[in-house]
Amino acid sequence: MRKAMKKILLTTVIFAVTALPGRADWPQYLGPNRNAMAPRVKIAKGWGADGPKQLWSIPLGAGFGGASIHGGDIFVLDRDGETGDVLRCLDLESGAEKWNFAYAAPGKHPYPGSRTVPTVDADYVWTVGPFGHMHCLDRKTREVVWKKNILEDFDAKKPGWGVAQSPLLYKDMVIVAPQGKKAGLAAFDKKTGEVRWTSRKLSGNPCHVSPVLATLGGVDQFIMISPYDKKDASITNEVVSFDAATGETLWTYAGLYSFMAIAPVTVIDERRIFLTNCAYNDNYDPVSIMLRITREAGAYTVEELFKTEEAGSKIHPPVLQNGYLYLNGGGKPYGMRCLSLEGKVMWRDAPNFGLGAMILAGGLILNQNGGNGDLHLIEPGPEGYKELARAQLFNAKKSTPWAPLAFSDGKLLIRDTERMLCLDLGAN
Repeated sequence: MRKAMKKILLTTVIFAVTALPGRADWPQYLGPNRNAMAPRVKIAKGWGADGPKQLWSIPLGAGFGGASIHGGDIFVLDRDGETGDVLRCLDLESGAEKWNFAYAAPGKHPYPGSRTVPTVDADYVWTVGPFGHMHCLDRKTREVVWKKNILEDFDAKKPGWGVAQSPLLYKDMVIVAPQGKKAGLAAFDKKTGEVRWTSRKLSGNPCHVSPVLATLGGVDQFIMISPYDKKDASITNEVVSFDAATGETLWTYAGLYSFMAIAPVTVIDERRIFLTNCAYNDNYDPVSIMLRITREAGAYTVEELFKTEEAGSKIHPPVLQNGYLYLNGGGKPYGMRCLSLEGKVMWRDAPNFGLGAMILAGGLILNQNGGNGDLHLIEPGPEGYKELARAQLFNAKKSTPWAPLAFSDGKLLIRDTERMLCLDLGAN
């Protein structure tokens, strides 16, 4: 009887330990599923007059590099003026720097500083700097496991504002888009850096968008956007899909007539993807497009479900909640928008958040004003814009707070071009 009770108690303890919810990591650009959403979390639905509690603040160099979070560690790629890049590992609880890795990367570009978000798992962290330097570091030893330069290796031209590739993990590979003559996308063995496959070159100019993973028609694939060149008619735009296992082209779409690409594809479901842009039709005009991708007998059909010029985002993708898309209007008409999955603008009477980032956490939208860095808490819904709270966080006279946000364990990481803050957004 005692042995049986001990066994029951031991089984109960093991179950209790293994059933405990783990820390909700944010291990890459746009979060766990690369869709700007923090799943299965709760946050406070309001703040006091002073805004959410600030846990810590640290200075950073100029730039737009957002954070990734894994196991209580923060990783952010910083830049040391015009001399080199610095990967910083910080403690989520205190903001203290645990270690850093710096390397020479001389050069400058407009809107100086970092551009990308590191990608991290339990063992490694992968980064790509604004001049194409790619590194894989061991988190335990803090040593370089392998390194590349995706511009030099694939005969690629640096985009005007610097390389903005946030690596994407897929099985035992890490994917980036060199956008060069030798490869549009490249897949490396994540542990060794061996090239597993390369795709064909892209039709358009190198730009600032990162690839997205989607499963369409039962096939895993990477979707990339490539813009045309205003001065060279032979350089044409395309949205293109590559087989995740081989890099072979699966389908293309030429209806996003854009000369700049920053916001990545948003995956709606296993048949639909959403495109948004603010460099459309030879001007800085907004556009949003819904595509349906079907596969029959191994062949793909791309169908345009709607195209609207009443809403578009320039830098950050929208968030999807209960059948509606929410995006920051980065071109005329300006202002936050709610868009149905059929292309109808549900409301437009909302503030202009400019080029700021937003994420969805606990069913609520966290939206940073891209002009002054203020944070807004918004309850999504098709009936109208509903703001629950706002907070002034930064005091820089000249700032471009356009970096993506990161969220983990009830904490929001948010930055401008001078500082990164950690805010406690835990449920009341």
